[in-house]
Amino acid sequence: MLTSTWEWIRLFGFLAYFYFTISIIFGLLRKSPYVKLHKNLIYQIHQNAGWMGLFTLIAHMLVLMIDSYKPYNVVEVLIPFAADYKSVASSLGTIAFYCFLIVLMTSDLWIKTMSRSIWKNIHMLVLPAWLLSLFHGIIIGTDTENLYVLIFYALTAGFTLFILVLRIVSQESLKKDISPKNNTSI
Repeated sequence: MLTSTWEWIRLFGFLAYFYFTISIIFGLLRKSPYVKLHKNLIYQIHQNAGWMGLFTLIAHMLVLMIDSYKPYNVVEVLIPFAADYKSVASSLGTIAFYCFLIVLMTSDLWIKTMSRSIWKNIHMLVLPAWLLSLFHGIIIGTDTENLYVLIFYALTAGFTLFILVLRIVSQESLKKDISPKNNTSI
C-alpha cells in the first residue's frame, strides 16, 4: 500500500518514464515499414501514452512539493539547477519536463501553426528528453540499487534503442530504394 508521499513520488516518476517510453516506441514504430497494419491504433497509443506521461510527470512534480522528508518548492521544481537536493540530477528531470511539454504542445495543439520541418525538428526533442529522464531516474532514484529497477531501466533503454536503430535502418533502406540511381524507368 502506498502510504508515504515518497512512495507516490517514485510511483509517478516510474509511470511517467514508462508512459514516455511507450510513446516513443510506438512513435518510432508508426512510420516503420515493418508495421503496416493498425497504424491508427499505433498512433493512438503513441499520442495517449505521451499525454499520460505528461500528466504523471506533473503529478510527480506536485507530490515532490508536499513531501514531508525533502519537499521541493516551486522554484526548485520548475527552474533547472535551483534544487538544493542533487541539483544536477534534479535538473535533468526539469529539463526533460520542458522538452516533453514542448513536444506535446507543438504536436497536438500548435501543429497547424507551423511548418512540418519545424514541427519535426521540435518533435525530435523527445529523444534527448527521454534520455534525460532515464538518467534522472538512475542518478536520483532511491530504487536504483534494486535489481528489478535496474532490469526495468535496462530493458526499456535496450528496447527503445533497438526500435530506434530499426527505424533508422528502415529509413536508410527506403531512401536507397527510391533514389534516382535505382530508378531504371525511362
